[in-house]
Amino acid sequence: MVPVIALLVLGVGIPYAILVSERATQRVFIDRTGDAVRFASEVDAAIESGESTGLGEELASYSALYDSAVWVLALDGATVYDPGVPLPDDEELAGAVRRAFAGGRVSEAPTVYPWTAAPVRVVEPVGRDSQVTAVVVIEAPTDTLRAGSLSQWAVGIGVLVVAVAGLLAGLWPLTSWILRPVRDLERSTAGIGAGDFTTRADVDRGPQELRELSESFNTMADTVERSMQRQRAFVTDAAHQLRNPLASLRLSVENLRPWLRDGDAREAHEDAVAETVELGATFEAMLGAVSAERDDGERDGDLCSVVGVFDAARPRWQACAESAGVRLVIEGPAPGCRTVRQPSGGLVAVLDELVSNAARLSGGTTVTVRMRTESEGRWALFEVEDDGRGLSESETTAATGRFWRAPRHQNVAGTGLGLAIVSDVVADVGGTFELRGASGGGIVATVRLPCASA
Repeated sequence: MVPVIALLVLGVGIPYAILVSERATQRVFIDRTGDAVRFASEVDAAIESGESTGLGEELASYSALYDSAVWVLALDGATVYDPGVPLPDDEELAGAVRRAFAGGRVSEAPTVYPWTAAPVRVVEPVGRDSQVTAVVVIEAPTDTLRAGSLSQWAVGIGVLVVAVAGLLAGLWPLTSWILRPVRDLERSTAGIGAGDFTTRADVDRGPQELRELSESFNTMADTVERSMQRQRAFVTDAAHQLRNPLASLRLSVENLRPWLRDGDAREAHEDAVAETVELGATFEAMLGAVSAERDDGERDGDLCSVVGVFDAARPRWQACAESAGVRLVIEGPAPGCRTVRQPSGGLVAVLDELVSNAARLSGGTTVTVRMRTESEGRWALFEVEDDGRGLSESETTAATGRFWRAPRHQNVAGTGLGLAIVSDVVADVGGTFELRGASGGGIVATVRLPCASA
């Protein structure tokens, strides 16, 4: 709105200023032209009569009264009347004098603006047509003209300022009334984006079109909330309905062992127990993946100490590395970021998953955990790097998909949901998760989280 008003002021103010200066200039020019015509007729009469004493006195009085020099030039270039001021020697005046001797007249003068220092000049021929016998030149100063134009500009600017102030005073409440529903919609959208599906827009304020838009938004939010509630209810019901049957199935399969005498039967029994355990682990991982979805936006407010995360997780990482037969190197935490926004389930659980994957699946000899900051301490980067075989580019891209496992890891314990859950919970708090190849081989898993303090 302000740029539009500024353009309006310029669109009105500039033409007004030009018009004021043009009219003031033409008014002075016309007055001086009238004086020059009168003097030209008196000079013509004086030349015919041969008496110029009275003319000289009148021209002198005029020059003193209006502070305007008057010259009368003859055909041969001699000065018939000299006001005591040298005739300006410039090409523009010389051209005007030549045109006057040829019978021509100047119909208008250049516009005088407040910063213009040049005087207004009028050149009037004495005589008619080809009978020009002399030329009258009047040079009028422009100090008063420029001061008058400037004062009118000031008045115009004052009027514009008052008009714009009144316009803004009227537009401000109107604009606030129109934009209030838009700001409310923005707040509601941000609330739903943060996981608070109970947020609704106000439908009682603003223009009718925006109220209808708010109603449509609320209808959409109701639909989304119902869908999320049904999903959570389904997950809860599935958890209650399937956990007990799975536990009973595993117990029943394990109770069959004393009745099995044959070696092949025992081997089949062990495979069945292993499959049952794997099914239970997969089920728990699926529940974890679903519960990683946002729940009323509460997770975004959780903060955790970076130093506390390293202190709590260090023994677990060391035990995981020892069980996998790899060396663990811990670098950090780096100074400059004391707390970060914590993903659902905790940052320790996220890093535990990455360290476990690097130790069990990389095939390397060393796992490095490091923490550093970037963007002047606004972001914390937690990196877990291994020196193993790594993944191809396509495998790196697919690794965060649910139930994805590398072909060489199909027979290794796991569900293929760990990295998918990590990616989801990190994104929920405004962070990012990235897998890339390490410079010396292997994989670098990077969790990037916003710092809550520096």
